[in-house]
Amino acid sequence: MRRKGLVILIAVTTAFLFVACTDTPHVADDIKKTVARAIQGEIEIETGETRSALWFDFTVGHIKRVDQYAGHLPAGSHMLIDVFITQTGTFDDTEPIPMGTFDFYMDSSIFEEHIYPLDPFDDTMMPREFDLAFGETVSHRMVYEIPDNVPDLKLMYTEWDENDRQRATFSIYINLDEL
Repeated sequence: MRRKGLVILIAVTTAFLFVACTDTPHVADDIKKTVARAIQGEIEIETGETRSALWFDFTVGHIKRVDQYAGHLPAGSHMLIDVFITQTGTFDDTEPIPMGTFDFYMDSSIFEEHIYPLDPFDDTMMPREFDLAFGETVSHRMVYEIPDNVPDLKLMYTEWDENDRQRATFSIYINLDEL
């Protein structure tokens, strides 16, 4: 295990040295992003910040607690969290990538499983499934029904590569006292 870590460290260092000697900033940025994802399993982000995942860029515009959403009221002892997100396809491929409500989930220290958004029931909500094409930008809302007794909460997205290997997990810590 130590030997594998040493090999990875040497490879990363060699890549940085190679990039430092080139004058192609795009290549340098791509390598820096790849190394950062390899080193950091979880990348904390802020609302309003645009981040680049493997397949798309995304910005979480807002996260707020709402009493109801389009007539939907939370079940007893639950709250509704409204999340607004914008995504732009950044992969250069002829085929769009499948996206949907299964990509973004809420996590807490008390959850045994992740909580996913409610099934869409109006046109502003993220569809259960949709295709995101290169250069296409979409904006959607996701509404989560969360227990009132949650001590901590994070909105998360875990990226997977084309070989179904887990890469970085992006997370936004949600301060429930400020919602």
